[in-house]
Parts: sequence; C-alpha cells; structure tokens
Amino acid sequence: MWRAAKNLLPTATNLWKRKVIMDPICKRCSCRSEDVFHTLLECKAARKVWKATEFYEEVKQMPHQDMLSFLQEMASKRTKKDVELIIAVCWAIWYCRNCFIFDGKDENPVISVARAAAIVESFKRVKISKDQAISRHGQISQQTWTAPPNGCFKVNVDAAVKVSEHKAGLGVVVRNSRGRVVAVAVQNVQFRGTVASMEAKAVLFGIETAQQVACVPMVIESDSKEVVDLSLNRKESKTEIDWIIAEIQTKLRIQSQASIQFAPRGCNIAAHSVAKKALEVENQCIWLENFPDHVSLLLSKFC
Repeated sequence: MWRAAKNLLPTATNLWKRKVIMDPICKRCSCRSEDVFHTLLECKAARKVWKATEFYEEVKQMPHQDMLSFLQEMASKRTKKDVELIIAVCWAIWYCRNCFIFDGKDENPVISVARAAAIVESFKRVKISKDQAISRHGQISQQTWTAPPNGCFKVNVDAAVKVSEHKAGLGVVVRNSRGRVVAVAVQNVQFRGTVASMEAKAVLFGIETAQQVACVPMVIESDSKEVVDLSLNRKESKTEIDWIIAEIQTKLRIQSQASIQFAPRGCNIAAHSVAKKALEVENQCIWLENFPDHVSLLLSKFC
C-alpha cells in the first residue's frame, strides 16, 4: 500500500508521464485520466466494489486527493480493524484492475470484497503464528543458561531433598564469563523445615563457596523465586527461613560485588544435578577444575 500512498503504482497517468503509453485515460471507465486515486476510489468499476462494503458513503463523498491524505483521513475516523480492511479492498481493486487490463477479465465486486476480507484474515493468522513463534523462541531463550559479563562469575545453586531419609543435598556450580566450570561444590545436610529453607541454604552455601575460591564478582542464580524475592526484600516471611535469609542478605552486603537473581529450572539444570549427587556424599566437597570422573561426566551433560 505504500506504493499507492507514494503514487508509485503503474497507472495509465504515471506510465503516460514516463512516455511508456500514449493515452492516460482510464481503460475501465474512459471517464478521466487514471491516477492512483481514480483507480482505487473514483472509477466506476472501483465504486461497484466499494458499494459492497460499509465504507461506500464515505468513499463516495471523498474529494479527489492523494492516497496518503485519504488513508490519514480514514484512520482518523475509523478503527484500526476498519483501516486494515480498507487497505485490503484497495489491493483487491488494484488486482481486479490488472486482471481487466492484462487478461480482459472482470471480477464480481462481491468476490473482490470477499477476497479483501480473506487477505486480512490470512494476515492475522500469519501474524499470530509469527508472534507465537517469537514467544516460543523467547521462552526457549529464557530456559538457556547465559554466561555472566567479562570478569564476573556466575554461581548456580540448588537443593535436592530426600524427605524419607530426612536429608538434603546442596549443589553449587561456578562458571566464568566464557562458560567454563571453575568450581563445583556439594554438601549433604539434614532436612529440616521446608524445601524453601533448603533452597536458601543452597544460596548461602553458594556464596560461601565462591568467596572461598575467590570467584568474585559473583552473580548467584537460584530457581527458587521465593528465596530470591525474600533475599531482595520483595516479599516478607515469618517462618524459620527468616534467619537463613538474614544471613544471605548480610553476606551480600559484605560482599559488595555480589548479586542474586532468579533463573528458570532450565537454566539451573547443572546445579540441580549436582545437588542430587550431593545426597550421596557424606562430607562437604569443593573441587577446582580437576574434577573427579563422576563429576566431569555429570557436567559434560549440561555444561
């Protein structure tokens, strides 16, 4: 439609100005020169199409003008949905005009209007599909681990719980800005309180591990939104988790180059797997780069 708005359609008048044809008169009605406005709105053939729409009275009263002015005027009076259909009707009229000029065929005006409506519906379906694809891509992107800024370390933490045995495993995976794993830590603790309490303990363990191996500045990532929100004072709690959150907040204040953020489970799979492995150990372990075979095998699946 931008070609019509800029008067770039190959109408008889435009072709005549370029000396491509000898006569600028409209071949469909033989009433006047065929410019863009005449072709799409004034021509008798075009009016028959408009008469099959709800816009006929407005179109009929329009003074001769450029298409851009016409579209701007309609946009000021009509809804976006109406303007979309108006543009589609213009396209259908131009299509019908070309069929007449080049093939000698004339289309029923009702069919032209139906064609215009179908174009609008088809465009909407394509747009919805595209938006859904973008949305799915965004969701996939959000489920993919991303490296921290240069010179920074990302500390992913998680907790795995075995209620029947009253124990929990805490897992920590530290990666640098190139995505390389530089440290892994596990700890087996007694399960007390709630799962959120164990998630909070995993955050605390992650901060302590990163400090111990000098991986600062650090970004802590947890897939427990509750713990992250509590740590950032986005929500309040009066449960046994409070003292752990208070300790997390204290350590974040002391370690000024540290922050905490939420990560979807898809971004935290490595830490989750390490946390499950922590259920099998007896003592706290921290490995720096030279990892045991079972840890290397585990990391190779997710890092």
